[in-house]
Amino acid sequence: MKKSVLTYFVISLIFSASMKAFAFVNYEDKHPKKVTEVHMTGYINYAPFGWVDSPDKQIYGNFHTLFQPMIDDLIVSANLKMKYDLHQPTVDDLVQKVREGEIDLIVGAYFQTELFRGVALLYPAALYNPITVFTVSNRVDNVKTTEDLKKLKGIRNTNEIFSDFVEKQIKDLNLAEADSAYSMFEKLFKREADYIVTSYYNGMVEAIKLGLQNQVAPAKQTLWRIPMFVGVSKTSKHRDLIEKRLIAWLHDENNIKRLQASLQKTINEIEEQYKGVVPPSFVTDEESEKDQAVENLNNTVDVD
Repeated sequence: MKKSVLTYFVISLIFSASMKAFAFVNYEDKHPKKVTEVHMTGYINYAPFGWVDSPDKQIYGNFHTLFQPMIDDLIVSANLKMKYDLHQPTVDDLVQKVREGEIDLIVGAYFQTELFRGVALLYPAALYNPITVFTVSNRVDNVKTTEDLKKLKGIRNTNEIFSDFVEKQIKDLNLAEADSAYSMFEKLFKREADYIVTSYYNGMVEAIKLGLQNQVAPAKQTLWRIPMFVGVSKTSKHRDLIEKRLIAWLHDENNIKRLQASLQKTINEIEEQYKGVVPPSFVTDEESEKDQAVENLNNTVDVD
């Protein structure tokens, strides 16, 4: 008798649990978890930190960034639908949209920099952007200290954004300006400039895209390391939701390691994409100058 009662009790529990599970599934079907739409932005022409397939006036194609692992985790953990807002003429215009609350989130913001004033930065920094010097491989030993730079002619790409601190530091270098990476490297090879001041990672990516990665080299010394932050609009109605999850995410050392791995993976993929690109003609001019210099040297040697 006791055995029958126990069996009946167990069956009742199982049936009850099954009915509750069915009811929960049925409720989820009729009342799915709310999906929150969040708008984010980033750099449109600054690989590997952020770029689009066609960063011209039309700005079309997918948004790419090394921050993707963080974005993917945020989408899942907060049940988000991420909308990428990129259709503005400049980064300044995009950041203004963040201030106004039309865009909730931006990746790659700088600390104490006027451009990002009014944007809440999430600590700790997601990663660092090292600023260094690039020059033609056979001239890299000419640059050892910042004092060496003052004796030489430098150049920068005006489209590259530095923090206000770095801008202040390089002001004394009186850098010439170029409006594209192509023009910047061209002036370097034509000896109109002795060195380039750029992000180590972006400088390498731009060299890869032009087929110059074997003709240029970064200095051994990093000049400055700019911390890069995730920024959230102070007027975003989703601010609390985003901040809570991302601050916890950024405090996990394993997640920072994932970002660093994503950085290297992104550069490797870009290198594979541009594999076999023939360097521009100005590299041939540089090689011709080197050959002529060697010939001139040989002509000065007395032959017995």
